[in-house]
Amino acid sequence: MKRTKTYSIITGWVACLFLLLLAACSVPHVQEVDDLNDKAYVLHYRNLDSVRIYANKAYNLAGKYDAGKAEALNNLAFVDLMKMRFTAAYAKLDSVHKITDNQVELLVADIQLMRLCQRESLNKEFYDYYEKAKKRIHRIEEDEKLLSPRQRRRMVYARSEFAIVTSTYYYYVGLEQPSIKAISQINPDGEIQTDMAQLLSYYYNIGAGGIINTNSQKAIEQKEFEYLIRCYMLARQHNIPYWEANSLQAISELILNDKSRATLMHDNLPSFQYINLDNMPEKLLAGNLAQRSLNIFKRYGDVYQTAGSYRTLASCYWQIKDYRSAIICLNKALNNNPAIKQAPDLVASIREQLSVAYSAINNKQQSDYNRNIYLDLQDETRQDRYLTSRAEQLERTSKQLNLIIIAVALSIFFVLASLVLFHYLRRRKDTQGSLDDLLLPLEQWRQQHQQHMEELAEKYEEISEQLVINKLHLTDNKRKHLEQRAKISLVNGVIPLIDRMLHEIEKLKKGGENEAVQAERYTYIRELTDKINELNAVLTEWIQLRQGKLSLHIESFPVQQVFNIVKKGRMGFHMKGIDLRVDDTKAVVKADRVLTLFMVNTLADNARKFTEKGGKVTITSIEEPDYVEISVADTGCGLTEEEQQHLFDHKPIHDQKDSASHGFGLMNCYGIINKYKKISQIFSVCEIGVESQKGKGSRFFFRLPKGISRILLAFVLATASLLTAQARPTRASDKATALAKKDYNTLAGIYADSAYFSNINGAYNKTLAYADTCRYYLNQHYLQLRPKGKDLMKQLGSLSIVPAEIKWYHDSLPMNYGIILDIRNESAVAALALHEWDVYKYNNSVYTHLFKERYADNSLGEYCRMMMKSETNKNVAVALLVLFLLSIFPVYYVMYYRHRLSYQFCLERVKQMNTTLLSDVSEENKLKEIEKGVSDRFPERLLVIVRQIKEALIASVEENQKSQSDIEMLEDEVRCVEYENERLHISNSILDNCLSTLKHETMYYPSRIRQLVESNTDRPLEAIDELAVYYKELYSLLSQQAMHQLRAVKLVAKSVDIAAIVPENKLRQPLAPIPLVAGDPVMIAYLFDILYSENQNQPLVISAEEYQQRYVALHVQLSSLHLSTEVCHELFSPQAQGMMFFICRQIVRDNGEATNKRGCGITAKPADEGTEIDIILSKA
Repeated sequence: MKRTKTYSIITGWVACLFLLLLAACSVPHVQEVDDLNDKAYVLHYRNLDSVRIYANKAYNLAGKYDAGKAEALNNLAFVDLMKMRFTAAYAKLDSVHKITDNQVELLVADIQLMRLCQRESLNKEFYDYYEKAKKRIHRIEEDEKLLSPRQRRRMVYARSEFAIVTSTYYYYVGLEQPSIKAISQINPDGEIQTDMAQLLSYYYNIGAGGIINTNSQKAIEQKEFEYLIRCYMLARQHNIPYWEANSLQAISELILNDKSRATLMHDNLPSFQYINLDNMPEKLLAGNLAQRSLNIFKRYGDVYQTAGSYRTLASCYWQIKDYRSAIICLNKALNNNPAIKQAPDLVASIREQLSVAYSAINNKQQSDYNRNIYLDLQDETRQDRYLTSRAEQLERTSKQLNLIIIAVALSIFFVLASLVLFHYLRRRKDTQGSLDDLLLPLEQWRQQHQQHMEELAEKYEEISEQLVINKLHLTDNKRKHLEQRAKISLVNGVIPLIDRMLHEIEKLKKGGENEAVQAERYTYIRELTDKINELNAVLTEWIQLRQGKLSLHIESFPVQQVFNIVKKGRMGFHMKGIDLRVDDTKAVVKADRVLTLFMVNTLADNARKFTEKGGKVTITSIEEPDYVEISVADTGCGLTEEEQQHLFDHKPIHDQKDSASHGFGLMNCYGIINKYKKISQIFSVCEIGVESQKGKGSRFFFRLPKGISRILLAFVLATASLLTAQARPTRASDKATALAKKDYNTLAGIYADSAYFSNINGAYNKTLAYADTCRYYLNQHYLQLRPKGKDLMKQLGSLSIVPAEIKWYHDSLPMNYGIILDIRNESAVAALALHEWDVYKYNNSVYTHLFKERYADNSLGEYCRMMMKSETNKNVAVALLVLFLLSIFPVYYVMYYRHRLSYQFCLERVKQMNTTLLSDVSEENKLKEIEKGVSDRFPERLLVIVRQIKEALIASVEENQKSQSDIEMLEDEVRCVEYENERLHISNSILDNCLSTLKHETMYYPSRIRQLVESNTDRPLEAIDELAVYYKELYSLLSQQAMHQLRAVKLVAKSVDIAAIVPENKLRQPLAPIPLVAGDPVMIAYLFDILYSENQNQPLVISAEEYQQRYVALHVQLSSLHLSTEVCHELFSPQAQGMMFFICRQIVRDNGEATNKRGCGITAKPADEGTEIDIILSKA
């Protein structure tokens, strides 16, 4: 027992010593710190300097008492906030979060940070702290029973301050209902009664406006005044100057309006007598109250409210039309303390009032300057600017979950990496190649296929170029054949004359006629021989005249195309032992491609002729700003200066075997260059020349104008088209279209633009007129949406009534609110310039209200739900990742080894397919072999490779078949054109021989017959008869050979649209409709080419009509050709000067022969303007 008792005594002493030691180690002065902080809090709205003093003492005395130190920092931050030392306030509030875990003080710090963000219009940051504070309140209220009495008192302040700050923020960003809802959370008869400062804050915020929105404007103003006078009286009673000044300022703003002041003073006379300490007249009372509030705020030290009082005092001066005093007050509000610029909302309101005040004294420049700053601040602080950046909060709140997910993912990665390494060590000798290696054969095959397709494309292009050239030759041969037919027609006209001569000779041989008749017959025979000689002369001259005709086809083309063709002629140079070098070029020229090739070939061939074995010929091109110079240089014998001077003067001669001189080729080159120069000013840069030294070689060169590539040309045209389209005025057409379609939105936009430009031009009355029209169309659009609607926009309305456009916005009507904002702003600017203050105030108020409503952030609830959902999803993701981590090992053994052998088998099959792919068999056979080897058991990765191989082969087969088909069709067309071309060429050559033979073999006989007829001795009739008979037989034989050749060529008869085959520049526009005709389109186009040329290259005027149902009559006016009736009558007869018209007659005759309609013909007659050509063609 004694031992037990002794043990109990010792234990008791030890416990006492432990408690004493614990007490010695605890924080001293806790109560004193709390008392100092209480004094500092009580003085919050009484004296800021005293708050600072007590709070500093508490902070210095707190030591390790973190809660007391945090409360002291909150009190000091309150002082910095009031004095707008925001940087210092942020630093102290951040320190609160670092030094304590006292949730109540952390909540107070979050609320003060909310107030800071509200003052600086930092919307995103406000939401960050708002969310933190809201969550912290929820956590504190869950354990509210554990709070100490002191913490409960702090929570009364925190809850009420949270509601007031939130309501104030929502009010300034234009969210009226959320603002009312926030402050409605405070019960004025509840716990707030224990904190007089917060109760006064509640009364002030209710009475300051924007919270009471029911009943009439008069009732609202009365209710607000009651709250404000209650705040004022309680503030005076409890000596709280801050709320006394705030209530005075709010009452001053409430009684600025004469009507409101009169009503309130009438209904609340005792209250006004109580606050009118200086017995000021009614009209000056508002200014007196504002001045008193300003004096109190100055003594108190609140920078923000001091500037606000200056602003209110300026409104009072403006009301009594003392505009300069108002400007002084507003400038003091802005400039007395630069810290005010940290509050954009307050600065914006001051700038707006400055704009009005400067307008009142007609200082337009300063008025516009301040209004622009006001609008910029409205735009900068609008709430939607931070919608995209609010995602950062979600990232921060979910950072911990992200770290967990990353950690688990890294664990999975390390486990998988370990398994892969383990598998690699076990399967080191595995011969499995990578999937990329399996695709290498496909890439190799694609390169081969690409090369093959490029070869086919090059072949197709070469055949296309050959087809173009062949068609050009065919057209030339067709035209030449036409001329041959005309010549044969001329020949056939001689035979009837010979027959008449034989008839006359036969009559003379019979005798029995007197001498006079015989003399007439001899005279007639002489005339016939003259006519035959005349026709023969025409034929001879025609044949000579048509030699050497040159036509040009101008286009832009790369010089490299010509060089590529020249390169193919290397063999001729190599056989002579000459090195031919053709330098590649990117130059593009504008010229005739075929003639350019002819010139290069001619110069190169000459260089080959005059260069000895072992020499070198170099073909190059040089690009200059305006032209491209193509040169052919050789190391041959060279030329003397005299030879160079007369090089291009030589007459065309045949090349001799010794090749000792330049000849016909260079003359043709020189002629081509001269032909270019005559076409257009563009070709003035064309030139051909030579640089040479005897014994050192020569360099021949010619210059052509630079062309433009097709891609660049397309880009330039597209750009020009786009710029033209952009430059085209569309406002008038838009307005007319909108009126027709009743598109009131577009019309409103047009007049809004007009209002804007009127303001720029200073036509402010016009601006208001345009604004009226714009509102009219907006109202019409509203009535389209709601035919029975009554909410219409007005130029001027009551500020107490919700404007129509705000109601539209609340009802989510699909109106163009951008136009509405524009027109309200322009109306405000115009009214400001015209000193129509009521119109300005209403329009500016509506603009500001709608601007804040439109750009307010109403998505906070959805954002919070998204944030919670994101956190839930991440929790689920963490769980799934952990399960995945745990399941890796069993899945590895169950799945990997099961499919390994199957995968290896499929891999070998794919390698076999690659071998088949690179084999020499056709693509079709490769595709069949690969399709046989494909199985549904293939893994997806290998199936992707197999599908790529199959798709590549299928595309290859289709592409190859199409290319081959296109080439075959093109080759068929080339062969057809070549066949027709060769046939015509042979026919033309035979006809040339026939005509040449006929001309040379028969031209002697008419002259000989005439000579015999004119002999002075007895005329030998037998000799004349014998000579004439032989002449006829010979002439008939030769002409029949020519006719036989003509019959071998069949004439073409197709349906022809004249407007389509004749270029537009050759016909005067607009062109009347022309019926379709039947015939050869090449010949009909040639017919109009001739007429265009004879009209001195002036556009032809054509009219057309149906003629006798089977024909089309064309009337062509040649305005530049003036002929007499006699000349018109003989225009289409054979004659040396009218050969082209004779060809026209032949075309028309061939048209009739081809269509078997003999009514075709062509005639000419004089007209008022030139000559009219009437052409009758067969109707299609």
